[in-house]
Formats: sequence, structure tokens, C-alpha cells
Amino acid sequence: MKTSIYPLLVLMVAGWIVSSCNKTTTPDTPENTKVVAWAVGAMDTNNVGVILYTDDAGDTWERQGDTAMFLGININDVWAIDQQNAWIVGSGNRIYRTINGGLSWTQVITPSVQGNPDLFGISILNNTNIWISGASGTVYQSTDAGNNWIVYDTNSFRRSLLQGIHAITQNIIYVAGEFETGQGPWGFIARTLNGGTTWDSISLPGGFNQHPWIGVTASDSNNIVVYGSTGHYAVTHNGGNFWYTPGQVDPGDINDLVMISSESYWGAFDYDQIYKTFDGGETWLEQTSKGPLNQFLVGIDTYYTQTAIIVGESADSTRSGKIINTSDGGNNWSLRHVSPAKLQKVSFAKIQQ
Repeated sequence: MKTSIYPLLVLMVAGWIVSSCNKTTTPDTPENTKVVAWAVGAMDTNNVGVILYTDDAGDTWERQGDTAMFLGININDVWAIDQQNAWIVGSGNRIYRTINGGLSWTQVITPSVQGNPDLFGISILNNTNIWISGASGTVYQSTDAGNNWIVYDTNSFRRSLLQGIHAITQNIIYVAGEFETGQGPWGFIARTLNGGTTWDSISLPGGFNQHPWIGVTASDSNNIVVYGSTGHYAVTHNGGNFWYTPGQVDPGDINDLVMISSESYWGAFDYDQIYKTFDGGETWLEQTSKGPLNQFLVGIDTYYTQTAIIVGESADSTRSGKIINTSDGGNNWSLRHVSPAKLQKVSFAKIQQ
């Protein structure tokens, strides 16, 4: 499920400095723990962007957000730092945050740029160091919780839709996406090893940059996965010195991927497909989705090794979505919420209290 692209006049890229609270490793879930997560989505039938909140690992959900604030806004990604602090990004160059568990949300002042590009990806290392990516080669960086921003406008980012961004350390940040103009090859990957001072594009073996990329994730600075269209992905186990480019996992797009460890990944795919790998992508195990069919599964996150939440959206023009979860490593999935909007991403609070 590749995001639709709107024509924008400005090309930008911004880098953000983020710390070690990655969506990655998780131990076993303690009993009686209040497990907080947020899910976000596009406009509902009333044209209001959707924010959903759970404090029981996805079993029940409640809506958050002021109707007037999110009127006409598609919310594309979310990153929950802890049970009180979470950030979201959306259409029209919009960024919002909460500091009180979602009881109220505040719009963050963004750089004033021509075209107001849609923002699609966010990656946070700590409360102050944040990275965001979006359309027209947009990458922003803040080191002071969004009070000030650095906007990167490099030639390599121009004309690229950067749906995925992942800050591994304060120095190592990856972005992934595709060229908006359709110039070949379609796929685009870049990284910085010095906190955004310089950026290098990455060419993959086997002509794999012909595939548009949707996201990038990592368990550490050595183990990184780029994933995207028609089930294609690329893996490095040595910090990008060599990339392994296998065949397809599934004909559908890999819309979101979370790394539980350097060898274990869990992915949400088009058309209700869920896959896991335990050997670094050599082999994949298909799981069974629940709930309304004909949905793209577009967002996934895990809390410890057994608990996961997946959000989806209708595969047609209908404004609908769903939330499913598992607490046994994917052996059983339960439908927990049906939404009047296309849901996009989900994030467990990295620090649970």
C-alpha cells in the first residue's frame, strides 16, 4: 500500500537526533501491567483525523483529540515515548504532541515551507531529539523538543517521497522512499553517519532500487531492514557494508515492519497478510489475520516478544479500518476495534510505568 502523492513545490529533508527508545527489543510482558499505545488514522466520515488510545495492550480503545484541531487532517504516523508523551505527524506539514497521556494535544510549530508537504514518518530517540520525514524530500530535525528545527534540503532528497525514517543513534539515521516524478529507479534510500551533516544515497545489489520503499527499521547500528512494494526487502547485518536482497515475501506490499531482535521481524502486509521471520529474513511464517477482510494491514508495533497490535485500512475508497492484537506471539489474533477511518500506524509507549 503505497501512499498517494500530492504535488508539492518545495523539496526538503530534515534530520532529527533521536536516542535509544527504538521500536525494537522487548522482554516478556509482566502481569497486571498498564500497557499504553496509540493508533492514528486518516479523516473519518466527518473529515476529522483519528487518534485512538489504549491502556490494556490494545484490548479496548477510546478516541482522543479535539474535533476542531484535527478537522481536515490525515494523521499518518505516531511515536509514543512513554505513557504521557507522544507525537504524531500528518498532512499539510502538521505535527502535534501530548504531554499528559492524550488528554490534550498541542500543535507544534513547524518550519514555514512552500507547499506545506505532507509528513509521513517520525522517529524519536528521547524527549528532545526527534526526526521527521515526508513528501518532496522533507526531513526535519529538532534537538529541543520541537522548539527549533533544522531543515535539510539536499540534492539527493529532491523529488522523493520519504515515507520511512529511523534514527538508530544520534549519528546514524536512515530514510527510505521513492521518487515522486517516476524517474528510474523508483526506490530511494539514504543515510547519515554524522547526525545529518552529510548524507549518502544507497544503491542496492540486484537492481533492488527499482522497488519503491515504504519504510526502514533497525534493531541496532549493524542490523537494518528496508522494506516496501510487492513484498520486497533488503537486510544488512554489518551496518550497511553489504546488503542482502532476497526475493518476495508476498505479492502484497510490506507496509510496516518491527524488529524484535536482529533475527526476528514481524510485518504487516497488503490484503490481511501477517508474516514473521526468526532467521533474519531467510524464511517467513505466515499468520492469519482477523476481522473485516479486504484490508491493507499498514501499521504494527510490539510490546515484548509475544504482544503486538496491527492496524489496517480498507483496500478500496471506503473510509474504514480495523485494529487486531495478539498476546501469544501471533498464534491467535483478535479483532478489537472497527474504525470509520483508514488507520495508518500504531505505537506502544516505549517506556511503560
